[in-house]
Amino acid sequence: MVESWDDAAGMVWGQTTWSILQCRGCEHVFCQTIKIFSEDYQHEWDPNAQQDVLVYDEMIAYWPAISKRKSPDWFGPIGFIGAHDRLYDAMRELYVALDNDLVRLASAGVRTAFDIASELLGVNADLPFKEKLDELVASSRINAVDRERLEALTEAGSASMHRGWLPTPSDLSTMVDILEHFVHRTFVAPALEQKLTEKSASLRRTVPARKPRKAKKGKT
Repeated sequence: MVESWDDAAGMVWGQTTWSILQCRGCEHVFCQTIKIFSEDYQHEWDPNAQQDVLVYDEMIAYWPAISKRKSPDWFGPIGFIGAHDRLYDAMRELYVALDNDLVRLASAGVRTAFDIASELLGVNADLPFKEKLDELVASSRINAVDRERLEALTEAGSASMHRGWLPTPSDLSTMVDILEHFVHRTFVAPALEQKLTEKSASLRRTVPARKPRKAKKGKT
């Protein structure tokens, strides 16, 4: 379906093309819109016509949004990090913001998720970010390298929220990498270690004990 509009003189106009698409692999059905505006265009050289031609900029969007970053295999509502629902919800909203190109919201979401994680680790929520990091180092939750990475993450989040800085896709991806590493190392890995310990103890109880060897009779 094509929806068009223009001004009374027909000098300025716009057009939106709506399409229903289906993925050939997973058979997921979604809507695509392609918008063009008469004042947004570029001149490109056409080798066939041997002249510059007008090429309109296209604004392409999808609904539901196409996932732009796969969440980690360990991320899920069941068995994520025990009873820490607040952190799961914050990270779930972060991935939704990433999928919908909401860059500033995603950047703020990274910082919010870190705040919730540090609070779950017993850090005072009212402390400034640098003091929160100091507390995490003092309690051996993170090391000096982790602190440096997390400080870069929190500074980036603050700059996006308060100083008008817009992170590039690469910057935002790095911020999420740092957050995922911190959450996995601090919450997920210890939980997996505990489960593995419990499973190994259960295995030891299941395996039958070795029978004692009979003493060999001496020669006569």
